[in-house]
Amino acid sequence: MTDFIASLGLKPDSFLATVVILLAGSLMMGILGRFIFGKRSNVSDAISSAIGILFIYAVTVVLCSTGVVADRYIAPLPFIRIHNNTLSVFSFAGSDYTAICSNLLSMVILAFLMNVADRWLPKGKRLISWFFFRILTVAIAYGLHLIVVGLFTRYLPEGLVIYAPTVLLALLVIMLLTGVLKILVGAILTTVNPIIGGLYTFFFATIVGKMVSKAMLTTALLALIVLALNYFGIVSISIALSALTAYIPLVIALAVIWFVQHKFL
Repeated sequence: MTDFIASLGLKPDSFLATVVILLAGSLMMGILGRFIFGKRSNVSDAISSAIGILFIYAVTVVLCSTGVVADRYIAPLPFIRIHNNTLSVFSFAGSDYTAICSNLLSMVILAFLMNVADRWLPKGKRLISWFFFRILTVAIAYGLHLIVVGLFTRYLPEGLVIYAPTVLLALLVIMLLTGVLKILVGAILTTVNPIIGGLYTFFFATIVGKMVSKAMLTTALLALIVLALNYFGIVSISIALSALTAYIPLVIALAVIWFVQHKFL
């Protein structure tokens, strides 16, 4: 197996570690979400979105390997950069706080759009219809994310583009944690400070708030996977055409795990 992977121009250790982290991480997230929080909980939905986004990345690698997708359509995706047939994984340790916040906020936006598309599209009762609508969900989220990031980059002043993600992400985190306090402390804190009750209602009772909360949880889960890749020293992956044979099974495996998680976990 390692000889075959090496013949494709890939580093066997890095490739196999990447596959194990992605597949094992996806499966473990689904199993833990099912047994700890129950089926079809908000956490389960967030995990499903995380696996769906991993599917976007896997398909992106395949499309880039074949030359179907140009680099300019890939650049806005958070946590990765593509240049000269190489996919570079974002490094938390080697980046400043503005770059970290920018990638995290971009992922929150992508996960939020995934939740919106998934909510309004049919689930699909049969295997073929389920995959069709999930692929459509991925395509819609991907396209909307490309548009949103493009509009931000084009119309916001340069200073805001650099620092706005940090400010917005900090506000979201503070507001979410304030809402969580209501869960931990209960009605007493809400009586003392009605703002906390309002934030709780937004993040945990309204449709938009639930989607934002799930998007932030999805972002946290995917950030942990990126940190795992960083920990094992996986900083770049070859996406040359010769490596396509190795990546197609990864796409299929992620699709199967996504289906299992969505239907049974």
